[in-house]
Amino acid sequence: MNTEVPLRDYLEARIKNVEDKIDALTQLNAQRFSLNELAIKKTEDVILLRLESMNQFKEQMSAEKAKYATKESMASVLEAYDSRLKRLELANSFSAGKMWTVMAGFAAIPTVISVIALVLGIIR
Repeated sequence: MNTEVPLRDYLEARIKNVEDKIDALTQLNAQRFSLNELAIKKTEDVILLRLESMNQFKEQMSAEKAKYATKESMASVLEAYDSRLKRLELANSFSAGKMWTVMAGFAAIPTVISVIALVLGIIR
């Protein structure tokens, strides 16, 4: 059995083998680049979707913020309530004072009647 191969055939076989490997690696790299581009595209889509939802949230927050009362409007409302509360407190204290006076007057009536009766001599 003769295992000798001419050098030219050997080198051509080796070159062919290397070229096949280069072609396979080129195809593999092309496939990797294609998959990377696909992954980048999907990532961009996800980011755009998230940004869109963030913008919707921002718009919702802005709309809600527009409904908030301002400091100036709340100050005027609180001032009006404070004025009404002071008037109610004054009216309540006036009513309580009148009630105390009436009750004191009713409590004094028996004493006055007793004093008049003593003066007139009805009671001995």
